[in-house]
Amino acid sequence: MNCSTISKCANNLIKTYETNNPFKIAEYLGIDLKYEKLHHLKGFYTYVLRNKYIVINNNIDEISAGIICAHEIGHDRFHRGLGINMYQDETCVSLKPSTIEIQANYFAAEFLMPDDKFLELVAQDFTYSQIACTLGVHTDLAIIKAQLLNKKGHNLNVPYVPGANFLGKI
Repeated sequence: MNCSTISKCANNLIKTYETNNPFKIAEYLGIDLKYEKLHHLKGFYTYVLRNKYIVINNNIDEISAGIICAHEIGHDRFHRGLGINMYQDETCVSLKPSTIEIQANYFAAEFLMPDDKFLELVAQDFTYSQIACTLGVHTDLAIIKAQLLNKKGHNLNVPYVPGANFLGKI
Protein backbone atom coordinates (compact mmCIF):
# COMPACT_ATOMS: atom_id res chain seq x y z
CA MET A 1 0.00 0.00 0.00
CA ASN A 2 1.39 3.38 -0.94
CA CYS A 3 1.32 6.72 0.84
CA SER A 4 -1.15 8.14 -1.67
CA THR A 5 -3.73 5.48 -0.77
CA ILE A 6 -3.26 6.17 2.94
CA SER A 7 -3.55 9.93 2.42
CA LYS A 8 -6.71 9.60 0.31
CA CYS A 9 -8.35 7.37 2.91
CA ALA A 10 -7.56 9.78 5.77
CA ASN A 11 -8.71 12.81 3.81
CA ASN A 12 -11.90 11.08 2.62
CA LEU A 13 -12.85 10.28 6.22
CA ILE A 14 -12.25 13.90 7.25
CA LYS A 15 -14.27 15.20 4.31
CA THR A 16 -17.12 12.73 4.78
CA TYR A 17 -17.53 13.29 8.52
CA GLU A 18 -16.32 16.92 8.62
CA THR A 19 -13.91 16.30 11.49
CA ASN A 20 -10.49 14.88 12.19
CA ASN A 21 -11.40 13.99 15.76
CA PRO A 22 -10.44 10.31 15.94
CA PHE A 23 -12.90 9.53 18.72
CA LYS A 24 -15.83 10.87 16.68
CA ILE A 25 -14.63 9.10 13.54
CA ALA A 26 -14.36 5.80 15.43
CA GLU A 27 -17.97 6.26 16.53
CA TYR A 28 -19.11 7.13 12.99
CA LEU A 29 -17.34 4.02 11.66
CA GLY A 30 -19.10 1.79 14.19
CA ILE A 31 -15.95 1.03 16.14
CA ASP A 32 -16.60 0.43 19.83
CA LEU A 33 -14.11 2.44 21.89
CA LYS A 34 -13.18 1.13 25.32
CA TYR A 35 -10.72 2.23 28.00
CA GLU A 36 -9.11 -0.48 30.08
CA LYS A 37 -6.06 -1.08 32.24
CA LEU A 38 -3.68 -2.65 29.72
CA HIS A 39 -0.41 -2.72 31.66
CA HIS A 40 2.26 -2.49 28.92
CA LEU A 41 -0.10 -2.00 25.98
CA LYS A 42 -1.01 1.51 24.84
CA GLY A 43 -3.99 0.24 22.90
CA PHE A 44 -5.10 -2.23 20.28
CA TYR A 45 -7.59 -2.80 17.50
CA THR A 46 -9.44 -6.04 16.97
CA TYR A 47 -12.19 -7.27 14.69
CA VAL A 48 -14.26 -10.15 16.04
CA LEU A 49 -17.46 -11.55 14.53
CA ARG A 50 -18.03 -8.37 12.49
CA ASN A 51 -17.57 -6.22 15.58
CA LYS A 52 -14.78 -3.63 15.60
CA TYR A 53 -13.07 -2.54 18.81
CA ILE A 54 -10.38 -0.09 19.79
CA VAL A 55 -9.20 -0.52 23.36
CA ILE A 56 -7.06 2.27 24.80
CA ASN A 57 -5.05 2.12 28.00
CA ASN A 58 -6.83 4.23 30.61
CA ASN A 59 -3.47 5.34 32.06
CA ILE A 60 -2.32 7.43 29.09
CA ASP A 61 -2.89 11.14 28.55
CA GLU A 62 -5.60 12.53 26.25
CA ILE A 63 -3.22 13.56 23.46
CA SER A 64 -1.64 10.11 23.39
CA ALA A 65 -5.08 8.49 23.47
CA GLY A 66 -6.10 10.51 20.40
CA ILE A 67 -2.95 9.50 18.53
CA ILE A 68 -3.43 5.85 19.50
CA CYS A 69 -7.08 6.04 18.39
CA ALA A 70 -6.10 7.50 14.99
CA HIS A 71 -3.35 4.86 14.63
CA GLU A 72 -5.84 2.07 15.40
CA ILE A 73 -8.37 3.51 12.92
CA GLY A 74 -5.56 3.07 10.39
CA HIS A 75 -5.46 -0.62 11.30
CA ASP A 76 -9.24 -0.78 10.86
CA ARG A 77 -9.05 0.78 7.40
CA PHE A 78 -6.09 -1.24 6.11
CA HIS A 79 -5.40 -4.30 8.27
CA ARG A 80 -8.79 -5.53 9.47
CA GLY A 81 -8.30 -9.00 8.02
CA LEU A 82 -5.13 -9.57 10.02
CA GLY A 83 -6.96 -10.22 13.28
CA ILE A 84 -5.76 -8.59 16.46
CA ASN A 85 -3.39 -5.65 16.12
CA MET A 86 -1.81 -4.62 19.38
CA TYR A 87 0.06 -1.42 19.92
CA GLN A 88 2.72 -2.14 22.50
CA ASP A 89 5.28 -0.12 24.35
CA GLU A 90 9.00 -0.75 24.20
CA THR A 91 8.92 -3.40 26.94
CA CYS A 92 6.89 -5.79 24.80
CA VAL A 93 7.73 -7.79 21.71
CA SER A 94 5.97 -6.56 18.58
CA LEU A 95 3.47 -9.05 17.18
CA LYS A 96 3.36 -7.64 13.64
CA PRO A 97 5.69 -6.57 10.89
CA SER A 98 6.95 -3.02 11.12
CA THR A 99 5.42 -2.24 7.70
CA ILE A 100 1.95 -2.53 9.20
CA GLU A 101 2.85 -0.19 12.05
CA ILE A 102 4.45 2.29 9.66
CA GLN A 103 1.25 2.35 7.59
CA ALA A 104 -0.87 2.97 10.70
CA ASN A 105 1.54 5.74 11.77
CA TYR A 106 1.29 7.32 8.29
CA PHE A 107 -2.48 7.20 8.57
CA ALA A 108 -2.42 8.88 12.00
CA ALA A 109 -0.07 11.60 10.71
CA GLU A 110 -2.25 12.29 7.66
CA PHE A 111 -5.45 12.16 9.69
CA LEU A 112 -4.38 14.40 12.57
CA MET A 113 -2.34 17.02 10.69
CA PRO A 114 -3.80 18.60 7.54
CA ASP A 115 -1.15 19.45 4.94
CA ASP A 116 -2.09 23.14 4.76
CA LYS A 117 -1.87 23.71 8.53
CA PHE A 118 1.41 21.82 8.77
CA LEU A 119 2.98 23.69 5.86
CA GLU A 120 1.77 27.03 7.23
CA LEU A 121 3.69 26.34 10.44
CA VAL A 122 6.77 25.22 8.49
CA ALA A 123 6.62 28.51 6.54
CA GLN A 124 6.68 30.34 9.89
CA ASP A 125 9.93 28.51 10.75
CA PHE A 126 8.38 26.43 13.52
CA THR A 127 10.49 23.49 14.71
CA TYR A 128 8.95 20.02 14.61
CA SER A 129 8.51 20.21 18.38
CA GLN A 130 6.63 23.51 18.02
CA ILE A 131 4.50 22.10 15.19
CA ALA A 132 3.69 19.05 17.30
CA CYS A 133 2.73 21.22 20.28
CA THR A 134 0.58 23.51 18.12
CA LEU A 135 -1.23 20.61 16.42
CA GLY A 136 -1.57 18.49 19.57
CA VAL A 137 0.59 15.55 18.56
CA HIS A 138 3.99 14.12 19.46
CA THR A 139 7.17 15.32 17.76
CA ASP A 140 7.86 11.98 16.07
CA LEU A 141 4.42 12.08 14.44
CA ALA A 142 5.18 15.58 13.12
CA ILE A 143 8.42 14.24 11.64
CA ILE A 144 6.50 11.40 10.02
CA LYS A 145 4.17 14.01 8.50
CA ALA A 146 7.22 15.82 7.08
CA GLN A 147 8.35 12.53 5.51
CA LEU A 148 4.92 12.15 3.90
CA LEU A 149 4.99 15.71 2.59
CA ASN A 150 8.40 15.02 1.05
CA LYS A 151 6.87 12.04 -0.75
CA LYS A 152 4.28 14.48 -2.11
CA GLY A 153 7.02 16.66 -3.59
CA HIS A 154 7.97 19.00 -0.76
CA ASN A 155 11.57 19.38 0.39
CA LEU A 156 11.45 19.48 4.18
CA ASN A 157 14.43 18.75 6.39
CA VAL A 158 13.78 15.50 8.26
CA PRO A 159 16.25 15.25 11.18
CA TYR A 160 15.74 11.51 11.77
CA VAL A 161 13.36 8.70 10.89
CA PRO A 162 11.15 7.65 13.82
CA GLY A 163 10.96 3.91 14.33
CA ALA A 164 7.77 2.00 13.60
CA ASN A 165 7.22 1.63 17.35
CA PHE A 166 7.73 5.28 18.31
CA LEU A 167 4.33 5.41 20.02
CA GLY A 168 5.67 2.94 22.56
CA LYS A 169 7.90 5.71 23.90
CA ILE A 170 4.99 7.90 24.97
